[in-house]
Amino acid sequence: MSYYTACCIGMALFIGTALPVLSATRDSGEAPGNDAMVIIASTKDIQIKYLVRKDNSLEILEVAARDGNWRAPLGGPLFPGNPWRNGNGPRYCGPVEIVRANGDTALEPLYVSHSSKQEAPGIEHVTIILRDRVHPINVELHLRIYSAENIFEQWMVLKNGTDETLKVPRLDSMYWQASVKDGVFLEWFESQEGNEAGQPKREKLVPGCRLLESRDGNRHKSGPVPAFALGFGDFPDEEKVPCLVAALSWSANTRLYFDINNRSILETSVGVNQTGQPTVEPGQSLASPVCVYSFSAVGKGPASRNFHRWMRKYGMRDGNRLRPVDNNSWEGCGMDVTEASVLEMMKLSAGLGIELYVLDDGWFGKNRNLGDWWVNPARFPHGLSKLISDGKDLKIDFGIWFEPEMINEGSELFASHPEWVMRMPGRELARQRNQLTLDVANPAVQEFMFKAVDDILKGNPGIRFVKWDCNSNINNPYSPYLGPDRQGDMLNQYMAGYYGVMERLVTRFPQVDFQACAAGGGRADLGALRFGHTYWPSDNTHPGYRLGAQWNFSTFLAPMAATCHVTHAGGEFKPKYRFDVSMMGQLGMEVDPRKSDPEYLEAAKVGIAAYKSVRDIVQLGDQYRHQNPFDSKTPSLNYVSSNQDRALLLAYQTDDLKQPVNLNSPVSGLDPARRYRVAEINLPPGDEAPRLVKNAKLIQSGSEWMKQGVPLIFSRKNDSAAVTLIAQPYEQE
Repeated sequence: MSYYTACCIGMALFIGTALPVLSATRDSGEAPGNDAMVIIASTKDIQIKYLVRKDNSLEILEVAARDGNWRAPLGGPLFPGNPWRNGNGPRYCGPVEIVRANGDTALEPLYVSHSSKQEAPGIEHVTIILRDRVHPINVELHLRIYSAENIFEQWMVLKNGTDETLKVPRLDSMYWQASVKDGVFLEWFESQEGNEAGQPKREKLVPGCRLLESRDGNRHKSGPVPAFALGFGDFPDEEKVPCLVAALSWSANTRLYFDINNRSILETSVGVNQTGQPTVEPGQSLASPVCVYSFSAVGKGPASRNFHRWMRKYGMRDGNRLRPVDNNSWEGCGMDVTEASVLEMMKLSAGLGIELYVLDDGWFGKNRNLGDWWVNPARFPHGLSKLISDGKDLKIDFGIWFEPEMINEGSELFASHPEWVMRMPGRELARQRNQLTLDVANPAVQEFMFKAVDDILKGNPGIRFVKWDCNSNINNPYSPYLGPDRQGDMLNQYMAGYYGVMERLVTRFPQVDFQACAAGGGRADLGALRFGHTYWPSDNTHPGYRLGAQWNFSTFLAPMAATCHVTHAGGEFKPKYRFDVSMMGQLGMEVDPRKSDPEYLEAAKVGIAAYKSVRDIVQLGDQYRHQNPFDSKTPSLNYVSSNQDRALLLAYQTDDLKQPVNLNSPVSGLDPARRYRVAEINLPPGDEAPRLVKNAKLIQSGSEWMKQGVPLIFSRKNDSAAVTLIAQPYEQE
């Protein structure tokens, strides 16, 4: 069994609520054909019908709401890649490609059987087994169905029952066809240096191929984020347009393929963008990564909330507990760190209300060379023990930064093991940020990576947080360990090594939080977050940019997972605005408090205290996005606690103003029958003018607040408001 299959199966033991429905019936209707079999996989609101035709080919018959009020335009064969079956019709790519030893590429998967297993209450694992018509090559379609969350996980497994090695150029996770009669509209998020997901890309899909690929190798820094939304009939919005939201649980190269043919049929396939042709030996198997998706008949908002609830329960570590307010050393002081300076910054941070101090780059090795993961005694004469013990006295936890997949040529590690570096035979090394990528496909390298982090955490049991970074692509894509005949397996084996090390570490240190970072948002994905508590959205911490990036990532990632740091970037922004933007997720800071103005620090105390008062609503509640920051100068969103007792509204004004502007900012998700009192929070000294309109009604029913909105007044560009809505007893005025 491959690592990916084990990973998929290993995600099974979770606890849910309601049961999905799986049934197999003989359908006598004319559309499917006599004796056709219909397999139904359902959540509480959505059902997918698979049709097994008389010739044993498999197709999607219907994707629809269970109440009958909506039907997606999806359908068609799941394995259409054989020309002799299509006659003069279009040629489709399908979800899988193989190459046999004699060069034969034909594959005709036909239905053999299907089964359903209840893995936990509310979680069903459906397996549909198909076999090639000629050769003993099996393709398995796997669905894990989370009924209460309306979430589907899907992946495919190819099993080689022949006596020869198969090459598998492509094994995608999800594939379907759709009618484009009413239009299909794509929204995706681009990654660029310093601009991860900062601006959504929106386009109506037109005839021809739209191929979105990331090619970095070990991350998605310079390509599309591995997620997208499709609107059926119009561009995806928050509350009206039927849509699909999908995300790949994978941290490396991805391939998002959309192709409309001359019959107005859209073919979509989602999977790994392989750098070569992976191999499957006789008797072995290969699995695709998991693709997670959800449908909504009324906009992205419900689909995103499905993702958020699913993530908190199943898709990330400890999704039921609050994330701390942190301060990271990097943007404030870079590598200029010593025991004395860090202790001073920890003390000042604790005074602001910070709960976790993270020591970033610069603490290790003789000359800060990546690979030499030992504490430099000249800069930290007591190792990390004094920082941890003094932190306990200050009531502030301690965290640390690593980059275990990378190496510098000046390191002791490189001198000892130059063969551990990825390198193209006979070519000079390509460097990025003066660093190279280790051959993580090599088990010896994996053991080194694990031991490097394990030694520090085991020797310093007070460490509560690890920031795992990845600042370089795979720029020399050749694994010396795999050798010339298995380079097609390089990407799969690299990621298996990375995920395997992470799994060992989080199992060994359950008390440690792990953050997924890759020079910014290059690992803002469901693959990395299986082993993490948070991700780093971007090295660009400018609040004007971060508002949009954090907004976009929340399409498919839970707000509690987003590390939203307040910094000094963007000098024109006042502290209140910075904190109101960072309240969108896990608020933290990245400042050197020794160098910050007293006014800034006073505002930080107010902002941190305000956030702590609503942290549980943001991190554990439901998010409702309203006007977005790309189409509106007054974007806003709100969060509602699970019991609807409390809500937080965050509203922003980004336009140039000649005079104050009044608006009613929308709010959603309240209990219509309960009454809520509004109150403003985060009004620091010097910026305490209320944004709530003077003499506005403060107590109304949830129905009235949702109908009218919250009346606000903004007096400048880059102004903002943070307003709570607290449910009140009926006798209280």
